Amino acid sequence: MSQTNPFPYYVGVNNLEEIANKESRCIVMNLLGGESRGVTPTSHEFSGGNIVAGVQYGKSGAKLETKIGDIPAYGSVKEIVDAGIKFDVGVIYLPPTAVAAAAAELIAHNPDLTKIVILTEKVGVKDSAFIRAIAQENKIDVFGGNCLGIGNSWDQVRVGGALGGNNPGESLVKGSVAVFSNSGNFSTTIPEYLKTSGFGTSTVLSSGKDLYIQFAFPEFLYCAENDPRTKAIFCYIEPGGYYEKQALDWVADGTIKLTKPIVCCVTGRWKANLSRAVGHAGAIAGGGDDALAKEKWFDEYFGVEMFNPDSPKASKKGVRIESIQDAPTAMAAVYKEIGEDPDFEAFGDLSLKPWFVNEQGQGLPEKLHMDAVEAMEPYNDAIKKLGNQVGAQLTRESMRNKSGASRMNPKTDVTEVHGVPVLDLVVKNFALSNLFAVSSVEPDVKYLPVANALMNYFTAVGTQYMDITARGRANGALPNAYLGAAVLTSGNCKLYQDMTEMTKNMINLFYVDIYGDMSVNDALVTEKLAQKIMPQGETTAKEAEVAAFFGDLLAKEGLETIFTKYAQKYAEANSDVNKLALMLSAMSLSLIWTPLVDRQMTVETAHEVATYLACNGVLVGCCAPQYEINDFYKSLVELNDLSVLNTDFATTCFKLLFNREPEVKEQFAINGLLNLLMSNGPGTISAKGAKESVSGGNFIATCYSGWMNNTGRDHGGNGFEAIKFLKDAFGDFDPYLEPDEEKRNATMKELAQATAQKYLDTKLTAKREGIMNYFKVPCVNHPVFKGKPVNYDPREVFMDKLFTERNEINHFQVFYHYLVQAMFDVGATKNVFCVNIDGVIATISLDLLWKDVNSGKIGAKEMQDIAFIMFLLGRMVGCSAEIADHKARGNIMDCRTPASQVEFVG
Repeated sequence: MSQTNPFPYYVGVNNLEEIANKESRCIVMNLLGGESRGVTPTSHEFSGGNIVAGVQYGKSGAKLETKIGDIPAYGSVKEIVDAGIKFDVGVIYLPPTAVAAAAAELIAHNPDLTKIVILTEKVGVKDSAFIRAIAQENKIDVFGGNCLGIGNSWDQVRVGGALGGNNPGESLVKGSVAVFSNSGNFSTTIPEYLKTSGFGTSTVLSSGKDLYIQFAFPEFLYCAENDPRTKAIFCYIEPGGYYEKQALDWVADGTIKLTKPIVCCVTGRWKANLSRAVGHAGAIAGGGDDALAKEKWFDEYFGVEMFNPDSPKASKKGVRIESIQDAPTAMAAVYKEIGEDPDFEAFGDLSLKPWFVNEQGQGLPEKLHMDAVEAMEPYNDAIKKLGNQVGAQLTRESMRNKSGASRMNPKTDVTEVHGVPVLDLVVKNFALSNLFAVSSVEPDVKYLPVANALMNYFTAVGTQYMDITARGRANGALPNAYLGAAVLTSGNCKLYQDMTEMTKNMINLFYVDIYGDMSVNDALVTEKLAQKIMPQGETTAKEAEVAAFFGDLLAKEGLETIFTKYAQKYAEANSDVNKLALMLSAMSLSLIWTPLVDRQMTVETAHEVATYLACNGVLVGCCAPQYEINDFYKSLVELNDLSVLNTDFATTCFKLLFNREPEVKEQFAINGLLNLLMSNGPGTISAKGAKESVSGGNFIATCYSGWMNNTGRDHGGNGFEAIKFLKDAFGDFDPYLEPDEEKRNATMKELAQATAQKYLDTKLTAKREGIMNYFKVPCVNHPVFKGKPVNYDPREVFMDKLFTERNEINHFQVFYHYLVQAMFDVGATKNVFCVNIDGVIATISLDLLWKDVNSGKIGAKEMQDIAFIMFLLGRMVGCSAEIADHKARGNIMDCRTPASQVEFVG
């Protein structure tokens, strides 16, 4: 027989089953909020449809979709009641400051309300007291705050919160143990543990652990005693509050009748030395309600010492455990003491069963060593498949305004590519940068000879599109247009297709056998040769010669791999394969194998890495403005002397552009400039153009054209303006012809003074005449690096220091420093502007062009084109990174502008 309600305050429920059951009908306050949207559908579906409506202020008429039907949203509780919808439980998902008002609204407008479940954490004490007062006055039971919900395992019902996670049925297994937990997470964990000794649950209640617990331990014990489904109680208790002492005192003096045993875990000893709240709002130190005090309350009630799993003993009243891992064993001891059997056959155990083990080479002692075990179904099959997967597995998402390849570091305002600042890339080899962009990992410098040879060969192949480039140039097209036309025309040619298929086949052939070790294994190569899997093709005499050259280079440098050996052996055994395409694929794969198996790049990118390099080769191969008289260009076209393939790749770019050998200083400068130009972050329109083309589902070559179509006179081509400005400022003065440093600097200061005065005059005249769009000095000032008496762009400072350390002074950069000071001195600016990073690009470009422009070898139009092309050759590497990243992460047509953001301008 149930005991009479003993409380000096209102408690409406008399047993645990009444708290949440099949008859419960709920509404959810803030139905469409972030937390509710993720949790409510699962509760609704698991419980067979117990949520009848929800409140979403300002969104009456909306709905929350679930697998068993939509839950309608109304603008207020009154709207729900006026619609004739009956409910007895209100679940509150609202910020702490809104909870009291929501509770008041529920009580004021629904006379059928019997329960409120508050999910919100850290509701203010005054608000909690207010809720308590109005609930008591209106005879309403309140659960929470910070409650994860209530689960009825017999009825398979969940009210409020995420108790049991996304599969509550796995935790809420029918049984005889009632669970009370201050911790929301442990209200799911404890039932899982109990199953391992054959115990299911009746009702699981997450009490919450705010300072104010509305339905606390005394009420739970009363309801558990009256619940015919329940034989024992498990409670998980945290420091803070005297609810447990009050409950045990009332049991001791007979106020609450309790015949059922308790297994209790008190946690939080470490909080005893704290003086402020941590974790749950109620779990604080101080006073007599810390963990040690609560342990003493329970031990005195049980009359036995803390449970020892090695010598399991308990009283008929129960026992306290030190850790929840002892819960199954302690509960079994308690059931034995009271003469009851478990609910079902035990299944599972609590031993560590790691599906993956990696000791990171630490050589752990045997006691700490673990062996991987096979996972349960269906995870075991998934893990087997995962073990055979190579490369990173990235989540698909809208990449319209995102990038996983580049960013502007918000602290340094320096662009980073794959986490590496472009300033650090300045000193890297440009050939290796081409690989870094698509692999995300800087290649070992030992691979430089192979990278140079690869890039130079792809450049040689790219020259076949020069007729297209020449026609565009003759028609007055800008470099982005005529080079874009060349790479666009390469499309998805047979070379690209063959290299992609060959690379894919080699990965599939060797990955499981070799994993990270690509050293030559003759026996394995011989074994794999039995499979004839490569696409058919022919090999010209020249291609065979180049393939042999690559083989010799690899042997000479000690860089042969299982892939290159396989390529050579396969070509010997099969005459109907393009030997060179296979070797190119094997070399490209070898260069990116480590980041691939380390899952730092996707396998899809690895399949196409040779295509990215080949597209870069088209742009470089067609960039020569004087190709008809450029001997180096001709040597690439003819390949009569294959040693040309050993040329440093940045030097290749220089020779094609300037038609001469670079000086040591120039070689360093062009390599640094190309790397510096690699990226300016994902928001630039060149990167956007590349990403939009990927979004449209294009081939890689078309995506290259996409970014080039999004450059022009104002983005990429505008570098010429700064070069022209400097050329005009220097006039007939050639700083390289003045050996005396003092005279050279004095002259440049005079030129800077004259330029600053001219700018001031232009500025004042324009203001008098109301002209807003007057000429402004390029490459000075910056929206971020400004406002101080003297301003610096740290990127320009870095480059200036780098050249100074190399004793390679750039006179035009020095001039810019004089100029910003002179502009302040004449009153043209209120402070000393910084020289920005564009100034570095302009001064390096002019330094490279200066000799040929002054000699008349390069005219004004060619100077303009070369300045633009250098931008394009640097940016091609950064955009290959954006293309590869977007292809790996993005969704189809994810670069579209949402209709809500589209405007018509009449």
